Amino acid sequence: MCKMDKIYPFNFLIVLFLLIEFNIEAQMYDKEYINTIRLMTYNTHYCKGGSDPGKIDMNNTRKLAQVIKALDADVVALQELDSASRGREYRYLLKQIADATGIEYIDIYGNADTFDHGASLGCGVLVKKTIPIKNRKLIPLPGDEKRVAVYVELEDFVFVGTHFDLNDMKRIEGAKELCRYVREESKPVFLAGDLNDSHYWKSGGIAFPILLEDFEIISDVEGGSLSGRSDNGGLIDYVLLKRNSSRGIQVRQSCIVRELSIDGAGVDMGMLSDHYPVFVDVNIKGSRK
Repeated sequence: MCKMDKIYPFNFLIVLFLLIEFNIEAQMYDKEYINTIRLMTYNTHYCKGGSDPGKIDMNNTRKLAQVIKALDADVVALQELDSASRGREYRYLLKQIADATGIEYIDIYGNADTFDHGASLGCGVLVKKTIPIKNRKLIPLPGDEKRVAVYVELEDFVFVGTHFDLNDMKRIEGAKELCRYVREESKPVFLAGDLNDSHYWKSGGIAFPILLEDFEIISDVEGGSLSGRSDNGGLIDYVLLKRNSSRGIQVRQSCIVRELSIDGAGVDMGMLSDHYPVFVDVNIKGSRK
């Protein structure tokens, strides 16, 4: 609560109105420039809420999708997705989320590993239909739980969404593989995801020093991206930009979204997932959405 000086009754109403207006405005994260492209990463926690065991149902999926809609993300990397699980009503979670936003997205799913009698786990990317897709690929990555990167080539840039493994050595191998894969790409390359690693950790992280040979951090680095963690060590969700490809790129703003207002009501972000969404607004020279 803000500390306030004594205010007389008439002025109090005016100030209260301004405070409410300012608070709502501060939580809406409007795009500030024409032709801005909003890139986002969000670990969904399988749309079961902010804690385990949680509850897998369509209501939680809709709530998470409304966050994506409210933030008006143009390209989104999503982690912790499943498809065709008997125990989860055979849902295709990426498509469910896309449909629940009410935004016309193209969904690109990366099937990484199997579970539950042939169902799959993975990560995915949503791209607004207004942004033409030139090519798409899946890059297998190592992990105790198999991993994948979803590579999407768009008209003016490449977007890669991924979810690195918890095993330190597998994460290092995955970082090396991904860097090798994009090193010769001439277009700007954005890497977004839950990296299970942090440049704030001792020695600059485990896999992060490898990533930073080819990429630079362009997303918000103040505080954690894990819900309930305000310390920098809890920052593991990032958007990176490939070095030597940043010419013509303007980074306008970035935020770890811990607070959000939808239709004038505050959203408890910690109840939706155990991660906060992270977005970056960029303008790319010559790009028209």
